[in-house]
Amino acid sequence: MHDDTPSVPFWVIGLFGAAFLIGLSIFLQQSNTVALSDQFARQPPPVLPLPALPQLELKDLAPEAQAAARTLWQQLTDGRRSQPIDPVARNSRVQVTIDAIEPIAGGVKVRGTVTNLTNADLMVPISAFELRDSAGERYRAPGTTIANLPPGGSTPLELSVPLPAGRGLLLITELPPDPPLEQRLLIDVQGTQP
Repeated sequence: MHDDTPSVPFWVIGLFGAAFLIGLSIFLQQSNTVALSDQFARQPPPVLPLPALPQLELKDLAPEAQAAARTLWQQLTDGRRSQPIDPVARNSRVQVTIDAIEPIAGGVKVRGTVTNLTNADLMVPISAFELRDSAGERYRAPGTTIANLPPGGSTPLELSVPLPAGRGLLLITELPPDPPLEQRLLIDVQGTQP
């Protein structure tokens, strides 16, 4: 007589199978999330007037905030990364975190993360982001990239903009039906606000 029982218990095989399926699911979710990255371009003036921008002028800030804004621009001028004025904006569905602003040839690169705060998938197109400078210029990405974020999921955000030196910069994130999120990234240190 010989024993027909398998050398490995069935529950161990089931445990390995479940772990494999969970790992595969996580891999597939990550591979479906794309980074939101694009080169933004200056846009023609709008037909209808835009709503007023938050103040991006140095003179409107408290003295310690003025010093911080000058330091930020000095870091960028020296070729170093810097932190934005308002690093985080959020509503009930999304959080936009800007980690760094870096100088690049002819402008700056804004790096951060977009996080889905809901319990459902959230589609975030690159067109949801607009940059405006303190002179009123608008910048948008020509691309059509869309990140599909699972609940609690995040994706990198990388926006390059041809910003003239010294101008203030505002990031506007618009995902209807929520009102737009506004983040002051840079303050105008040269007084170019009209």
